[in-house]
Amino acid sequence: MLHRLFIWPKQIWKNTQTRLVLLVSLSIFIITLIVGFTSYYSSKSVLQEQLHEPQQQMLHISMELIDSYISETNKTAINLSLEPSVHEFLKSANQNSYDNITRIYQLFSTVIKNSPYIKSIYIYDINNDSFVSMPQGYSSNRINFIDSHWIEDLNEFELETMVVKKREVIKSENSTISEITLFRKIKINNSLMGVIAINLEEDEVFSKLNPSDSSAINSMWFIADKQNEVLFTKPNHSFGFVPIDEILQELDANEISEFLYEDQKLLGTMMTSSLTGWNYVSLVSQDSLLAKSKTIRNVVFLVSLIALCLGLMVIIYIHNQLFKPIRRIKKLFNVKDNNMEMGDLTHLENLAVDLISDHTYLSRMVQKVKMEATSKFFNDIYLGNIKNKEDVYEKWTLYYQEWTNKPYVIVMISIDHYYEWVKKFPEPDHPLLKFALTNIVSEVLTPLGRCECADLGKDKIALLLYEESELTSLSTCLLKAVTLVEELLGFSISIGVSRVGSDIGELERFMIEAREVLTIRAYKGYGSFITYDEFRSFTKNKSQLNEEKIENLIEIIQSGNTSSASNMITSLVNEINENKYNPIKAISFLGKIEERMQRLSISSTEEIDQQIIERFLTMDLADIEKRLQSQATTLSEGFKVTQQQKEYIVCNQMIEFMKCHLKEPIGIQEIADSVQISVSLASQIFKEQMNDTIYGYFTRLRVEHAKELLLKTDKKISDIAIEVGYQHENSFIRVFRKYKNITPGKYRGQLKYGTDK
Repeated sequence: MLHRLFIWPKQIWKNTQTRLVLLVSLSIFIITLIVGFTSYYSSKSVLQEQLHEPQQQMLHISMELIDSYISETNKTAINLSLEPSVHEFLKSANQNSYDNITRIYQLFSTVIKNSPYIKSIYIYDINNDSFVSMPQGYSSNRINFIDSHWIEDLNEFELETMVVKKREVIKSENSTISEITLFRKIKINNSLMGVIAINLEEDEVFSKLNPSDSSAINSMWFIADKQNEVLFTKPNHSFGFVPIDEILQELDANEISEFLYEDQKLLGTMMTSSLTGWNYVSLVSQDSLLAKSKTIRNVVFLVSLIALCLGLMVIIYIHNQLFKPIRRIKKLFNVKDNNMEMGDLTHLENLAVDLISDHTYLSRMVQKVKMEATSKFFNDIYLGNIKNKEDVYEKWTLYYQEWTNKPYVIVMISIDHYYEWVKKFPEPDHPLLKFALTNIVSEVLTPLGRCECADLGKDKIALLLYEESELTSLSTCLLKAVTLVEELLGFSISIGVSRVGSDIGELERFMIEAREVLTIRAYKGYGSFITYDEFRSFTKNKSQLNEEKIENLIEIIQSGNTSSASNMITSLVNEINENKYNPIKAISFLGKIEERMQRLSISSTEEIDQQIIERFLTMDLADIEKRLQSQATTLSEGFKVTQQQKEYIVCNQMIEFMKCHLKEPIGIQEIADSVQISVSLASQIFKEQMNDTIYGYFTRLRVEHAKELLLKTDKKISDIAIEVGYQHENSFIRVFRKYKNITPGKYRGQLKYGTDK
């Protein structure tokens, strides 16, 4: 019996067909196994790298949004501290004056009513140990004011002008609630007279920070203050308990970190706010991230094992079936020749069925990947990531082998007033609404030929309509699509159509044409259908807008003349509407107006220019005018209060001196000398008024000027560094990356399509 066990494998190996089946089965098993495990570990590395940047960008956007709320609340606190009625309360010996308290109540009530994220306001008089607040009222002594225990902790921000912290507030005798409160000192004649405390609506402040629940990734966001107390958290799916202190110790700001916690492989990203000191953290479970990769790896291993087993079973079956007659003959004649040749392998049906099933599964996976790849293909063309025509032809042939070189047009769809659309609809609904929009337009265009859709992000969707159609028919169908979208989805869209093209290698040019055509929406209004010929008629106007008028408008705003500023904005918009200037230049001109106004309203320079242009590109002139009017009115009224302040004037003189000496290697001493005060006094005044150091503000001015040179000129990085006061290119690159989270070269490359031609 044992002898036969050794003989049987030799007999199988002697047959050519069975030997081939065995070798093929082993080869498939080994190759499939190697591919499965290699793809798993490769995808792990790639997915980590690809996930870090968007997580970092989302954290940065969230941090800027929260900082804008805190900055706006801080401005409100500054304005309140300058109010005459508040000064009268702090300096008056008779604090229970009915008129004075009434004015303060009305002032606080107006501020709370106009700000959705302010809950209540306190003024604490240090000298008289009294309170006036909204809605609690006036208290002559802290003992009578239920929320006064924070006074004992004033030394926490003795060296700080403004502090934001989360604290426990006594609601009643047996209950407390948590509040996020901004504290700011009130100084009169350089003497600390009181403290203003503004309690924020926590739900409102964090309302727009909810990451999408539709993602399959097991993740978690949280925000922690300087004491590592959690202010906000949003888990996506089940994540379990996570020790915040340990997590923050593991993470480095702006760097990706990987660590193990309770058998969970976590991928973490953290950013720290320079304004509040809060830590913004994103955690992603590696198990959740690589769940599909593990599944594919296991499936590949299982398929390879099944293939090997099937091969062995086929060999055994063939051997048994084909040698049955031989064994009967040997038994009949009592033949004991163990060297008789084996028969040929024939029955491969079972193995073929299994291979076909595997092929079907893999085909479906390939089709899904192809859809994602084609969408990325159009996005890369639109963003200019594919420059070489040969690369375009190669990928086009790969994705669309059945398409021939026939005429096509690019149809660019844009959601009107996109930033208001974002506010109107919940964030989880955005992908569904854009999917429904794409389906409606595709269905309407079906009779005209085949079309391919690609979501280009934010407000834009591109459609490539294959085979040329009559412009009249195309116009009718697209106008119908505009009407249907507004009726069914409740928002309006505008559509721009490029010229007819035939060379696939020029897709980028025609996509840019369709995008530029959409700028006519500023004149035609929402729900417009615009052709390239209409765009050409506007671009024939070579008249230039006088940018000196922007500076004139800013001077009027700074003078506090609200009516003159409003009239001038109306006059500028009417001039643009009447003369039909090039829409791209007109929008850029209006964007510069808002940028200049926003620079007046913030304490330090921030990233604002790109968002302004993107916002205006989806708006018509009427809405742009309303927005500029509102901002000009707010600024003018604010300047009426602050323009006479001596310290404010000194700060402006220092800022003007900085702007005039950007190229020179000056320091804080020279800036202080320009206003004839000491360095310590200059630093103190600047910090209190601008909420930034002199060095920090001067550095930001240099970085912002470098931004303009990067976008508007073709100068070398080294030349730009010298123009903004840096003698060494590496020093300039290091500072630019610190403030913008990107190198100058990458910044110029990413944003060149957002600038005017």
